[in-house]
Amino acid sequence: MASMKGLVSYPSGEHVLEVVPVPELGDNRYAPNDVLCEVEYCGICGSDVHKWGAVDRTGVKNVSRKVVAGHEIVSTVKAVGKAVTTVKPGQRVVHEIVTMYCGRCPACLEGRFNICNTLPPMEGRAHFVTGGGFAKYTMWPEWQLHVLPDSITSKAAVLLEPVAGSVHTVITRMGVKAGESVAILGPGARGILLAQVCKAVGAGPIIVSGMDRDASFRLEMARKFGADHVVNVEKEDIRKRVAGLTGGIGVDVVIENTGSVEPIGESLDIVRKGGRVLWAGGGIRGGIVAPVDTYKVIVKELDIRGEISQIPYDWKTAIHLVASGLVKTEELVTNVFPLEDWHDAFQMAATGAEALRVAIKH
Repeated sequence: MASMKGLVSYPSGEHVLEVVPVPELGDNRYAPNDVLCEVEYCGICGSDVHKWGAVDRTGVKNVSRKVVAGHEIVSTVKAVGKAVTTVKPGQRVVHEIVTMYCGRCPACLEGRFNICNTLPPMEGRAHFVTGGGFAKYTMWPEWQLHVLPDSITSKAAVLLEPVAGSVHTVITRMGVKAGESVAILGPGARGILLAQVCKAVGAGPIIVSGMDRDASFRLEMARKFGADHVVNVEKEDIRKRVAGLTGGIGVDVVIENTGSVEPIGESLDIVRKGGRVLWAGGGIRGGIVAPVDTYKVIVKELDIRGEISQIPYDWKTAIHLVASGLVKTEELVTNVFPLEDWHDAFQMAATGAEALRVAIKH
């Protein structure tokens, strides 16, 4: 059996670069619809960083088995199983991450495979079960692969998974419409992508908030890529700033993308009566516990939602938005490392003030 090096995540939270088997066609749960892919890039998501044992892992849910990590995958099809008809060797592809679901529960029957009622989230994602992209080869089911158009470079495609997630947030879950005002709390790569998707649908004004550490780079990048206004919450009161920008009414939509406690309260204060709030940032850490003033929810008649992963519509839309230039991603991939330097890559992703998305290149 052929072998390769892979970055393996353990149930303890430990990550180890070790020798692992190359997946084999026909000998996996996806056969005969299995596709062997040669990975070119794999981005380091915030969820990867939080599962890494060298950072604060409070509330983080670990994998239940040792498995090659990584899910923001760009690859080339190497070989296909006997029943595969939709992709062929030599094609560049990106990988949907919701690979397992029952297809029969109420959520699946609505097309919401990302929240299949019969599987916990981590049991529905290949990178937690059969292995991901922090290795030279990975096996994927054909129904979760999308062929890349030539207009999207492989480096730009690193962020297609979070673009799909941003489409899921902005369009699928929140139904953001042209002309609606949106506040995005958190200016990382995902926050900047959210702003771009909002801009693509015609929303505005778009407000992105961050902290002192974000001011010189991330907030400026947010402004460059779609934000109409940026707010450093350590230098100015976001409640007063939003009130000033909206005539005292508040924004139509708030998307919390920080995973911190304070923005939960901020989101309820800056949204208008009858507005919509999405809390998403704490998901990568297994959720956060924050005090909620239910009076504000009640008297404002707020709609509050969550989100996780994506559905097929989100992926098709994401590819269209990037291919058409409405969402720009390549400049957001700020750092690239070889697999052997994975520790430095993770450290950069965790602490780099001017790092938006760090990727491993094979």
